[in-house]
Amino acid sequence: MTDKKVLRVVGCIVRHNADILMLFRTKKETDPSLWGIPGGKVEAGETDDQAIARELFEETGIKSEVSQFRRLGELPIEYPNMTVVFPVFELHVNQRPSIVLQPREHVDYKWMTGEQILAHPDLMQDVDVIIKTFALNK
Repeated sequence: MTDKKVLRVVGCIVRHNADILMLFRTKKETDPSLWGIPGGKVEAGETDDQAIARELFEETGIKSEVSQFRRLGELPIEYPNMTVVFPVFELHVNQRPSIVLQPREHVDYKWMTGEQILAHPDLMQDVDVIIKTFALNK
């Protein structure tokens, strides 16, 4: 029996009023052709806060200071060969920002309510749990 690899990946629920920003992954990415929240791996030497600010900018073009994010909690996401430790952050925006996608990672985005996300058939693993745990009734 081998120990599972543990990977630290941050994610962000970006809110504009009742809507949440969702990104659609390319066919070439991990969890291909599925919807998820912005986020990514924490790099060596980075804090979770630094990682989410960097990832949000890289994936969407949204520039935010670390102090603007609120940490909501953390979830373990189990895959057959690894466990992803997933700190979840929240960022409120007063107006919908222009989104600049990186075509190698994402090909579309939508602003959806939590209920619309939960009804969507093409979600990345545990996005429903993240939305139920951290986004509904907030």
